[in-house]
Amino acid sequence: MMTTLILTAAAMFVLCVVLSFGGKDQGMIRACNLRVVEKPRFHPVVDAHMHVDVDPAMYALAVKAMDAAGIACAMNLSGGHGKTLARNLRLASKYPGRFLTFCGGWPDEFDWKSRDIGSCLAKMLRQSGKMGAHGFGETVKWALMKKINWDDPRLEPMWETLEELQMPTNWHVADPTRYWMPETTRVMLESDGYYKGYPSKHALIMQQERVLEKHPNLVVIAAHANWLNDQIPFLWHRLDTYPNYHIDLCAACDEFGRNPDEFVDLCKRYSGRIFFGTDAGFSGRMMRGFKYSPADYKAFYVAHFLFLGTRQQMIPCAFKGNPGGRFAGYENGFVRYANDGVALPDNVLRDIYYRNAERMFGIKVARWKPRGKFSYNI
Repeated sequence: MMTTLILTAAAMFVLCVVLSFGGKDQGMIRACNLRVVEKPRFHPVVDAHMHVDVDPAMYALAVKAMDAAGIACAMNLSGGHGKTLARNLRLASKYPGRFLTFCGGWPDEFDWKSRDIGSCLAKMLRQSGKMGAHGFGETVKWALMKKINWDDPRLEPMWETLEELQMPTNWHVADPTRYWMPETTRVMLESDGYYKGYPSKHALIMQQERVLEKHPNLVVIAAHANWLNDQIPFLWHRLDTYPNYHIDLCAACDEFGRNPDEFVDLCKRYSGRIFFGTDAGFSGRMMRGFKYSPADYKAFYVAHFLFLGTRQQMIPCAFKGNPGGRFAGYENGFVRYANDGVALPDNVLRDIYYRNAERMFGIKVARWKPRGKFSYNI
């Protein structure tokens, strides 16, 4: 009887954990779960992929976390358009030099059935550029969500305007390849899964390929390295073929850790085309659900720096649940993964951390230093 009660209680606990985290416990690493054994060499860092709500409290929290982790500047990919963009630009202006604001909007904000959708987006881009937007995006999953194909002729005015303005676009096309695979202990699906009728990843990537072929002057930062972490030779093709094609490492370091030798080769070959990014989110919804502290955000960043810049072993993945190169055990009933550091050379790290952002956006952060006493210790 007692054994039955204990097993029932344990099952209920696991169920509560699963329900509270959407079934995957896909959150960020906590400060209590990271130990710095080998300290990374300091470099000023530009986070090319951040999301900050249009909220003074979230901007203040973001800057506090950035100061703690040594992030000199961040690209806010949740800038929106119109009045929302204006508000974001005003909030960012309170922290000079710390934010580059991208314009855009979530898929549900646009009328995808309109014949003039491309012209409407082109108009929005011109207005946003005049207001002070530094780029366009994150353009998220339009084709995957069946809103519009990337190579739909109606989008031509938008692509042409981006070329004309030379406005960089952060472009999220698909998701990790594992999302199209059966779930196992080595294949986790943080989304609810892909149901019958969703486009294949290959179809989405080839839509993007046709746009790249047609618009050689389009300046692209491929979000999450286009989730081609498991197809690095194809990333070579992209980088060799399209001079204006770049990638960010946002939420992708964990996956690259499964192919560390190929990843190091990629970084050395194309260091001038790779941006550091994390997908760090500063939103009221996130804070209500997880209540992250600045120390947790710092740990999230430092986990990236340990992977990229040291040879420390068994570094917990920055996003909990994301498959890395090594199995680390279980936490709260969920599988945990870790990577060993790849120790990229300093000249490569400088390109990835800040030089590429300096070149593309005309900013200067090489001499930036955190205020006060700084340490990577958690």
